[in-house]
Amino acid sequence: MNPQTRSASAQTPTLRVAFIGCGAMARLHGFALQRVTTSHTVVAAQDCVFAAAAEFVREFGGRPFDAVDTMLAETRPDVVHVCTPAGTHFEPARAAVEAGAHVYVEKPFQETKAQAARLLELAAVHGTKVCAGHQQLCDAAYEGLLDRAATLGRPLYVESRFTFAAALDLDSASPQRVAQQLLDIVPHPLYTLLHAMERLSDSGRTTLEHVRADHTHVHALLHRGAVSGALLVSLRARPIVSSLSVTGTEGSLTADFVRSVLVGSCNPGTSPLEKILNPIVEGWQLQWRMLRSLGRRLFAGGHYPGLAELLQAFYRAIAVGRPSPLSAEHLLDVSRVLEQLSHAVSAALPAPTRAASRPAPGPVAMLTGASGFFGRRIADALAARGFHVRGVGRVPDTRLESVHEWVAADLSLGVPPAALANVDMVVHAAAATSGSWSAHQRHTVDATRRVVQAMAAAGVRRLVYISSISVLEPPRTPWEVQDERTPLAGHAAALGPYTWGKAEAERVVTELSATLGVEVRIVRPAALVDLSAPEMPGVLGRRLYGRWHLGLGRPGLPFALCDVARAAEVVGWYASHFQEAPPVVNLWDPAYPKRRDVLRTYRERGWTGRVVWVPIRALAIAAQSARYAMALLRGGLPSRLAIVGVLKPRRFDARLSCDVLRRAAAERDAVMMPREVGERSPVASGSSREPSGAR
Repeated sequence: MNPQTRSASAQTPTLRVAFIGCGAMARLHGFALQRVTTSHTVVAAQDCVFAAAAEFVREFGGRPFDAVDTMLAETRPDVVHVCTPAGTHFEPARAAVEAGAHVYVEKPFQETKAQAARLLELAAVHGTKVCAGHQQLCDAAYEGLLDRAATLGRPLYVESRFTFAAALDLDSASPQRVAQQLLDIVPHPLYTLLHAMERLSDSGRTTLEHVRADHTHVHALLHRGAVSGALLVSLRARPIVSSLSVTGTEGSLTADFVRSVLVGSCNPGTSPLEKILNPIVEGWQLQWRMLRSLGRRLFAGGHYPGLAELLQAFYRAIAVGRPSPLSAEHLLDVSRVLEQLSHAVSAALPAPTRAASRPAPGPVAMLTGASGFFGRRIADALAARGFHVRGVGRVPDTRLESVHEWVAADLSLGVPPAALANVDMVVHAAAATSGSWSAHQRHTVDATRRVVQAMAAAGVRRLVYISSISVLEPPRTPWEVQDERTPLAGHAAALGPYTWGKAEAERVVTELSATLGVEVRIVRPAALVDLSAPEMPGVLGRRLYGRWHLGLGRPGLPFALCDVARAAEVVGWYASHFQEAPPVVNLWDPAYPKRRDVLRTYRERGWTGRVVWVPIRALAIAAQSARYAMALLRGGLPSRLAIVGVLKPRRFDARLSCDVLRRAAAERDAVMMPREVGERSPVASGSSREPSGAR
């Protein structure tokens, strides 16, 4: 039997399944489908980046496509999963419905009520079913809450809380980017709140009475009949919470979606004994039920509780001709209220602080990843040296004073000609920092290839490429000293997706630059930290609880670190002294040679953490054993990961890095960093020449 096929009965026709969008969410769907018993098989997957579709079908089966219409015409699927990014769900879902397929649309189902109504009307015309990614409605905790809601007496109040750790620096990222992430997570707490209010009050319509919002939080009050509702979503509030509480005249219950448990005493809590025992009972419930929930997750292998269950319900409804598990009324309500909340967030966004484009005062440097943690500092360093900085990114941040103009682009799809017009040099700092292997393939490897090819086509010959010191072959002995002659890792995939992507991209740069006539300089920074706001880098340790951190190794082991501002100065120096800059530099600051030196520097700057040190080999053995145990429970083997190679301490020759840092610091002292919009300084004090990066 095909491993992607599960059969409930010999009489049930096998459902032909296709995917549109092959990112991380699609992979979660693929794994969840392995627990769906209705007979099905994956026949196709489409992504605008063909390599992503090809990678998906290698793991889950089917044929890869880069065009939706071609896939639908050639494979004629029964079910289509729409897993494209938020804001792009309508067109692929419409195409699938018009092709006669049932559709499962990731959240947000649709971002406007008009789109939702149109899609549901088309589904009714074509006789197909529609479901949305509202998997928390099938979470065991939520189902238990609805089953026991009658014990709470007359329902009065429903509260949905969701606090989330954004993958952005909330204080430095643009409000527009932060708002996008906020609105991407709002649907989860919203659909649970609206569904609970629908179940608890069958009278009237849910109305949005009040909203207070900005780019980091939403607080809304709703009513439906006699039931009041409250929605609180925040990117700043802590701790991380995802919960739904129902309060009635006889007690309250809370579904905790983080732990997938139900907590509550189901009594009024008015007697002296209830007041004493209720906290004890609820504490016991939380501990015991959390352990059971953890066991279920480990054995089931589900990253998203409720996802496999919702897919099972949807597939079963298709197979036996029942209605979709989510009603059209529910989907319309969620889209209607989400649209209102989106308008409230958008209305609270500040206006751009300056125009998106200004005349170039000097040589033009195209900077990819300009809005990132490192990219922002590189932009400052380039601008201080007299460059006109043209930022390229998927979401431009027009607040950055050092970026004079922006070109919006997904580099994995190509570089717009406007991005390279009149460019003197390129600083390529964009890369994936998290996500699946396909994300690193697209946003690190493919994007780098397209940048170099576009440079050659446009006649731009100078490239400063930002790599990573982690790409080097792991040391064979503890005393091996590595330098710029150390080769790239031969089996970089074993070092994790980030290192693999950076190593492959550096190989792409080296090979293409030699054949296409592009001059390249490579900067390989060590672990980058902001010493003005110290936070332990992941290769040094992890926060465990409160102030306590797990330290990797022991305090006396070597460690390579560089302050992000100093690293950016080096990149700026490379751009302004391109010809004399070394072809490759392993950039680290020997002022902090050992792990204890890093922590001492952190504490001098106000860091108050405490560290428990664990030997790297012991940690690697424990982590690898856990990976194998979990994989065996799920009926497979884990991919190879050289944990010791990833964490092994490295010793680097500091001579070249010290020389480059010294030169960059000397030039920094001769220039003045920009203080206000449009302010620029000469490349060097007493010098009237243009940067050597100019053609």
